[in-house]
Amino acid sequence: MKKLNDPHNNNNGPSIKEKLIKSYERLKEYAKIKWLDFKKNRQIKKEQKETNLTEPTEIEKSPIETAPLISDNPESPSIVSKIVVFLAAIQIAFITKWTKLRTRFSESKTNKQNKDLTPEERKKKMIFQFNVGYGVIKNLFLSFIILVLFGGALFAGVGLGYFAYLVSNEKPPTYEEMQSDISNLEQVSNMYFADSTPIGQLKTDLNRKVVPLHEISKDLQHAIVATEDEYFYKHHGVVPKAVARALIQEFTGSSMQTGGSTLTQQLVKQQLLTSEVSFKRKANEILLAYRLENYFTKDEILEAYLNVSSFGRNSSGQNIAGVEAAAIGIFGIHASELNLAQSAFIAGLPQSPSMYTPYNQFGELRQNLEAGTERKNTVLFRMYREKFITKKEYDEALAYDLVKDFVSPTEDVEDHNYSYVYNAVEKEARRIIMKQMYTADKLTDADIEANDNLYNVYYKRADFEIRQKGYEIHSTINKNVYDAMTETVQEYGDSLGQTYHATVYNEVTGENEEIQEPVQTGSVLMDNQTGKVISFVGGRDFDITQVDHAFDTQRQPGSTIKPLLVYAPALESGLITPATMIADTNFTFTQPNGEIWAPKNYGGTISGKFVSARDALKRSANVPTVQIYNELLKNSNPGDYLKKMGIQSINPSEYGNLSLSLGGTDTGPTVLEQTNAFATLANGGNYTKAYLIDSITDKKGNSIYQHETTSTPVFSPQTAYLTTDMMRSVVNEGTGSSIHNYLNFTADWAGKTGTSQNFRDIWFIASTPQVTLSSWIGYDNQYSSHELSQTDGYGDTSLRNIRYWSKLANAINRVDSTILGTEKSFNRPAGVTYSSVLAATGMKPSTFTAPNGSSITASGAMISELFNTKYLPSATNYHFTLGANSSELYKYWFETYVKTQEEDQKKKKEEEEKAEKEKIEKEKTDKEKAEKEKKQKENKEKEKETEEKEIEQTEDILEIKSTP
Repeated sequence: MKKLNDPHNNNNGPSIKEKLIKSYERLKEYAKIKWLDFKKNRQIKKEQKETNLTEPTEIEKSPIETAPLISDNPESPSIVSKIVVFLAAIQIAFITKWTKLRTRFSESKTNKQNKDLTPEERKKKMIFQFNVGYGVIKNLFLSFIILVLFGGALFAGVGLGYFAYLVSNEKPPTYEEMQSDISNLEQVSNMYFADSTPIGQLKTDLNRKVVPLHEISKDLQHAIVATEDEYFYKHHGVVPKAVARALIQEFTGSSMQTGGSTLTQQLVKQQLLTSEVSFKRKANEILLAYRLENYFTKDEILEAYLNVSSFGRNSSGQNIAGVEAAAIGIFGIHASELNLAQSAFIAGLPQSPSMYTPYNQFGELRQNLEAGTERKNTVLFRMYREKFITKKEYDEALAYDLVKDFVSPTEDVEDHNYSYVYNAVEKEARRIIMKQMYTADKLTDADIEANDNLYNVYYKRADFEIRQKGYEIHSTINKNVYDAMTETVQEYGDSLGQTYHATVYNEVTGENEEIQEPVQTGSVLMDNQTGKVISFVGGRDFDITQVDHAFDTQRQPGSTIKPLLVYAPALESGLITPATMIADTNFTFTQPNGEIWAPKNYGGTISGKFVSARDALKRSANVPTVQIYNELLKNSNPGDYLKKMGIQSINPSEYGNLSLSLGGTDTGPTVLEQTNAFATLANGGNYTKAYLIDSITDKKGNSIYQHETTSTPVFSPQTAYLTTDMMRSVVNEGTGSSIHNYLNFTADWAGKTGTSQNFRDIWFIASTPQVTLSSWIGYDNQYSSHELSQTDGYGDTSLRNIRYWSKLANAINRVDSTILGTEKSFNRPAGVTYSSVLAATGMKPSTFTAPNGSSITASGAMISELFNTKYLPSATNYHFTLGANSSELYKYWFETYVKTQEEDQKKKKEEEEKAEKEKIEKEKTDKEKAEKEKKQKENKEKEKETEEKEIEQTEDILEIKSTP
């Protein structure tokens, strides 16, 4: 429900009080002028009688008679002006009547002043004078009574009319709206892991804990009622005499303001209205107080008040609201456990929390607690006066030593094990709510980015919202996996490189401090299809640095950018196939600043050969990559693919730089952006934005935000598969193949290594069909410049990161073997097929005519390679190599190719001769073996015949012996 008073609708004219004061001054002036006019008129009449004149002279009207007393619009006099004029008329009537009586007495005295009066006449005169005086006094008294009654009724009518006017445009809230508003408390929001295990509460300066009334001490309930609203159980929301007293004090400007708000009015003021100070807000407050009492019980109102009100600060220095937070923060016990003295102390706080609270903003106990103690005694007296406690209980509570119950100052302890998670989830929640807010106001992302003031406004609103609305924020982070990855960092972090130590000057403290600069790391594990961030590594140690290296730091990507910016776009456009040959030869380029750039491969080498696209990516060759990117830039802007895959950190102005194809950039992507881009290729070319928060609900369980997964096609499934398959070669045969030495499980991995200039950044990112896991290592270089080194005693820079990445993968698989999708394989989509091509050209065998007229037959060894059916290999031609110049092509076809052919023929002949020799040898061996086997068989047969003869002879001998 909207607040019923909007400070922007205030009437900027004079207040009622100012108008009445002004009217009073005008009335005094008016009466003075009328009195002077009366005296003047009286004098003229007297002179007329003396001069026997019968017509009085015209008395000039005072300008004030015709001027409106209180009206900003002379054409339409105000109600107050009319009232004042009416009162002035009555006053004039009294003055006129009194003047006539005085005239009669004066004339009577004049007529009789020369006559001698008898005693009887004097008596009659006295009776006459008494009767006249009595009559005058009686008339004046009756007139005064009539005036008071009429004026009171008039003022009451005007007041009621004005009250009705103030609330005439306000729509009375429904029960549901009031229920929502009085329970709409600023409460601490909570963040959770994916399994609903708490991450922690969002930090806020306001600490509130809501409890039902039956969990609040009866002494505390009575103390609040006795102190703040002694008629609470008798009134119906408002105490009229208290309101009247407050209004009189306001009109008269009394220095003593006793206030007129009941507990119900205070609840309305805090939960249903704004903090605007005006008669309109007060009128609405009264109206809503009555309405609140009609719909809610006294217990419901009291419970809401006890959970709403502010009670100063706790022992951590936080502002506290609600009696439960007050009881815990001040005495270390629950509100249900408070004794009488403690209850009285807490009940005294709402009147002036900052004055009576025992703690300062640092959570330190104040030296002077007298103000709070005296206030506690006042509360006890009022409880005794209202008969909530006995005299004995009152005396015992007065004598109670309350100071000993105050809890000692406590620090707000942070769990640094989850600080990276805490900060990441908080930041993302604020971004989500912030976007909801400015989108509702019909603003765009571009509007917010272009206006810092606008950004700050929505940032503050969103920050307040997520901290004090009691939100339940559920993240995607798997706690067990996060713990496993964190343990791996702690166990193997020291093996990543040297830790530097330095002394730096702290400008805040003005002192020198010893700092550590270890090798930092950032890692992200995300689901390819949904974009869910399953886990991450923010850094080595939150105590050393709070910088989140997974989500916030921008680093040069090195060679990990090659499949994203170069190879996939080239495959998509048909510029290359995995078998396309590319020149790995000397290549120079004039940069925009006029400098000549000549890229080299790792180690400053150039092979001088033509290599296939697959082999170039497999061994991370720089020169062929630059050659491809140079060709792409002639007809397209491949940098657009980076934006489509979520890499926003690289300025589009750098897309035209050839060095970007090798990862050379002024800024660079974050680890999350890189991971999201690789996941796009593993997801069939569909980009699904990474997300960290699954849902946000309010304290009643209503959905504030629910993530919805949407995917955007970036590359065709054929391009994505071919690029992924080429990165399989990186992992199985190329620069990333050493992972198999460290992994204790098998999976269908496709990935890419990367190293920036001077080993400042070392990367390895790999995907299975289900997830993508990234790892970056490097120094922050916040205080001095450090680089990883091949000679720092920790081994090869790329190898140490691959080893560390493998440790992370092992830890993840150990926690949950289903997360990495080890049983899945990348499936070849329709539109991708194998075809046989020449190993030397990556194209089909053919005969063609060279530019010099020579006929060349391209033939030789064949290989089987994958192709997009849209870009099947064609017949080999003279200009088969991408990036080669004419001299390199001539040298190849008439020197290298011929030599290769001769070598191939020689090799073929040698292989044929070898095969023939092996055949002859085999035939000879087979013949000898057959003869040997034949001879062995004959010998066995002879042996068998001999054995049979011996058996027969033996049987004959036995038969002879057995004959009698």
